[in-house]
Amino acid sequence: VATTGSAGDDTSAPHPPILLDVYATWCGPCKFLAPLLIEAAEELGPSVRMIKLDSDKYPRISSVLKVGGLPTLIRFDGGDVSKEVQRVEGALTKDQIIDFVNGDFRR
Repeated sequence: VATTGSAGDDTSAPHPPILLDVYATWCGPCKFLAPLLIEAAEELGPSVRMIKLDSDKYPRISSVLKVGGLPTLIRFDGGDVSKEVQRVEGALTKDQIIDFVNGDFRR
C-alpha cells in the first residue's frame, strides 16, 4: 500500500477525499492508469489523498471492498473514511480521474 499526503496533517483542517486505486501488477489497464494517477495527483495536490492497493498482495482487503474488476478506483469521504462515495472500474483519462476526485464524474 502506497500513499500520498502527510501523516501528520493538521486535524483542524478539512479532510480531503481519499482515492483508492485497486490494481494488480499484471493488469494492462492498471499499467496504463498508473502514470495518469501520478499526473492527476500532481495537479490536485493536497486536495486529495491517493492510496494504491495491490489486489494480489492484499486479497482480503480487495474482497472486503467487493472489488470485481481491475483497475477499480474508489473515492471515500475524507472526513469519514468508512464512507464510500463512488467507485468506477476500468482505466480513465487524467481529466476523468480529476473529475472523479472532484465528484463531477459521470460515465
